Amino acid sequence: MATPSADCLRELRILITRPADRADELLDALKRAGAATLHLPALAIAALDEHQHAPQLQRARQSILDLDRYDALIFISVNAVEYGMAMIENYWPQLPVKQTYWAIGLATSKALAEHGIRAAAGDGAMNSEALLARPELQSLTHQHIAIVRGLGGRETLAETLRGRGAKVDYIECYQRQPPAASTGEQRALIDRFQPNCSVVNSGETLLNLSHWLPTDHPLYQCPIITPSERVTALARKLGYARPVTAENAGLDATIQALRASRIADSE
Repeated sequence: MATPSADCLRELRILITRPADRADELLDALKRAGAATLHLPALAIAALDEHQHAPQLQRARQSILDLDRYDALIFISVNAVEYGMAMIENYWPQLPVKQTYWAIGLATSKALAEHGIRAAAGDGAMNSEALLARPELQSLTHQHIAIVRGLGGRETLAETLRGRGAKVDYIECYQRQPPAASTGEQRALIDRFQPNCSVVNSGETLLNLSHWLPTDHPLYQCPIITPSERVTALARKLGYARPVTAENAGLDATIQALRASRIADSE
């Protein structure tokens, strides 16, 4: 793991917006580097509600019961592994054989390894496009693939796989929610901390952060670290003056982008 020098990040006051239980490694690394941090999750992850999401749960459970019909499973995030494998293991204490497992990002691949599953991931960026560049996923005629994810989200992955000949189903096993705290409470915490940099790891997180801030808030003029060009474009559209695109949402890439923002400030 790359560890930045304290000289590089010591003067940063960084707002971290990752979900609860998904930011500890980054917060620890930044603390060791001498940066001050404020962790305000701009996205909450939760299990599906048995009543509110009864149709979605029924579809997910039916797909899991038929898991041996799939040629491949794709997990889109660590959250998909946590919630998806909890559901799958209820029905399949021993997983079907001869299936291929794919992961978006190395962190997702490592989470699957904790369940004894070897999963390949895309190179570099932790997104659908990186996975879709894999040569094994170029021709998929007669392949039946399940994508394990939360409710809703981007359709790029499924649409592209279908265009390459695959039949694709979703196993939706969790939900993303805005944080429970009020806008006023979150804004007060930000104003008290006075961050000079922020980190977001998705477009949805960025939108929730922006909802807390008036359009003239100083944070719009500070560097904001994003995980992809797509989120950088959204940041610019929302009025952030200094987005910095990390290679992906992982720890090392985020640290490198923070260091790049400091180097740019010193030039």
